[in-house]
Amino acid sequence: HGACVVGSGLLRTYLINFCRSFIYTTALPETSIAAIKAFYHLFPGMNAERNHLKELIYAFRNAGIRYNCPLSDTPIQIVMIPGNEEVKRTEQQLIAAGINAKAILYPTVPAGSERLRIVLHAYNTAEELALLTGLLK
Repeated sequence: HGACVVGSGLLRTYLINFCRSFIYTTALPETSIAAIKAFYHLFPGMNAERNHLKELIYAFRNAGIRYNCPLSDTPIQIVMIPGNEEVKRTEQQLIAAGINAKAILYPTVPAGSERLRIVLHAYNTAEELALLTGLLK
């Protein structure tokens, strides 16, 4: 949902005046708005989930992974694995083990700084994290 058009003031004026159906078709559907509203009531009470996620992040950061992992206290963790072939091979090993991690390859990043992007979630278990970190050791 949603869109962005970058252009001149003339283009903006044209789109507003002659493409209203295009503009309004990119609005969020009512079901998305209702879900967002429900989450505003749900999220404040999710302290156990937030604490569990913090524990997973801490455990990942201290797991002794053999690759360089830039410091991040967020659920998004980066594992630097230089070389497109090497990072793709590691990605495939993780996928085969049931772990969804995405390789970010050259030329998206500079050559030699290829990486895996790992996103931890509150629903991940300690066993899943141990499997992931074990494969990266």
